[in-house]
Amino acid sequence: MDIFGDTDPRKMPTHLFYGALHLDYATAIQGDPSKQNYSVCPRHWYIDADFKCSDCGREFTWTAREQMAWFEDYFFWVDSLPRHCKTCMADRRRLQGLRNEYDTKIAEARTRGSIDEKRRIIAIIAELELAFSSLPEKMIETKYLFERQVRAAANPESKAE
Repeated sequence: MDIFGDTDPRKMPTHLFYGALHLDYATAIQGDPSKQNYSVCPRHWYIDADFKCSDCGREFTWTAREQMAWFEDYFFWVDSLPRHCKTCMADRRRLQGLRNEYDTKIAEARTRGSIDEKRRIIAIIAELELAFSSLPEKMIETKYLFERQVRAAANPESKAE
């Protein structure tokens, strides 16, 4: 008797690969349910699966080895599925890193930040503007304020204008 595909990867519940464009059963690696986070149905097998990136639309393969890491090393819920290719995921992490950097540096830069710190904040906001259709108004105002302060520092005689 096969329960949730424990003896045959082809008998695994289809929701574990919902939205997959293709499953490569030849790549099947047996999973260890004792290392997984699930309530009813574990993943008895990891199988290379092709998905479409929700950001760029390109196809990417979520490998059996990646799945094993997700579910047995990082303890993701076994019903989790990838939505982004590695390139888009790296870009999302980079943008999140920029936002985190902005959040940690902004208060200091507003009160007693150097011109170099203000230039860095301007660069962060400019990059976030390119990536997102809109940013919080306060962020845009800060960018304009810092640009004026950087220009004024570069041209001290123009302060009197």
